[in-house]
Amino acid sequence: MASLQEMKPFQCVKVQPQANELTGILEPHPRSGHRIVVDECNVYSVGGYNPDFWGLENIDDSTCFPLFKELWKFNLINRRWTKLDTTGDMPNELASHSAMLLDHHLLVFGGTGVPFGDAASNKLCLCNLHTLKWSHIKTSGEYPTKVYGQSLSVYKNCLYVFGGTTGWVYNSELHKLDFNTGQWSMVEATGAIPEGRYRHEVAIYNGHLYVFGGGRSYLCYKFEKMPVFHMEDNVWSEVETYPDSQHGYPAARRCHSCVQLKKDAYIAGGYDGEKIFGDIWRLCLVSKRWSKLSVVLPEPVYFHSADVTPAGCMYIFGGVTVIEHVRTSSVYRVWLQPPPSLKELSWSWIIEHVPRIGKLPKEKLLQLGIPHDYAWRIAQSLEPGVCA
Repeated sequence: MASLQEMKPFQCVKVQPQANELTGILEPHPRSGHRIVVDECNVYSVGGYNPDFWGLENIDDSTCFPLFKELWKFNLINRRWTKLDTTGDMPNELASHSAMLLDHHLLVFGGTGVPFGDAASNKLCLCNLHTLKWSHIKTSGEYPTKVYGQSLSVYKNCLYVFGGTTGWVYNSELHKLDFNTGQWSMVEATGAIPEGRYRHEVAIYNGHLYVFGGGRSYLCYKFEKMPVFHMEDNVWSEVETYPDSQHGYPAARRCHSCVQLKKDAYIAGGYDGEKIFGDIWRLCLVSKRWSKLSVVLPEPVYFHSADVTPAGCMYIFGGVTVIEHVRTSSVYRVWLQPPPSLKELSWSWIIEHVPRIGKLPKEKLLQLGIPHDYAWRIAQSLEPGVCA
């Protein structure tokens, strides 16, 4: 857990994992093309790819080399990785898929197997993080194309899928799934429909969907003007953004990460076909002004994944650090805002300076006066499953 010094905003800290006491595992194999989601307790990583594993035999349904048919949990209190033993219909297309956390469910859409594009998917799968059981969500209607590298977002009880590639065709289709009816439909949009792309990112603010970068095999899209979808009237437009007064605009890129915290979106890392980036930029979705953060990633990286905790701490895991060759299993964190309360600061201090507290059962913690919500967090670090 972070020290008080490390909880200052806009400092990048490498999170050093501890070996799992039961398995001896320190961390997952390096990977790219995976996705992570986070909550108050854990980072969850699903899927990923590493060509170093092409020669390994797939011994059962739980392995799918060189893809990783795996769901991992990294507990934020004890800093231990655990490979979760799931059941049910886990998807096989686990590179450049999309994932998000809905309550205690991990939602996964699309993605590709190997060879890339030959096994692209438009399946929607769900893992209940209480029971660790996967299921394939049955839907109907006008399904999205089988793609990978698309974006996934939720607005007013509908799931939106934008863009992606089949491996040969890059599209700009926008589909939505109505959670109430289970029906897919293609959104009949008008206006300045953007060009097809993959490995872009999106953010939603005030009824508008903003598209950040992305590209094709031979180009990347810039950030001076960005595609924006007006979700109430189904109209695309191109919105001008404003540069950082000193650093200008972010360089065009794809395969970056993007997290949203209230009215701000943050992009980190990425790749333009020649250069790997380690910078972090913020776009205020109200003023449309870019700000380059002073913090940089210790390892420039692309095809990584990032998410932000409810308290405002961004976690980044994995990715490619040397073009086409070297992948990482490092975890980094960056606080994007000051910790929200003295209570959160006190909690961090206790975890840092009283490590034994993480081994006490919930009942004992409550007797010692630990607040119920923090005793609950500690209890999750002791259990083989996930937050309940």
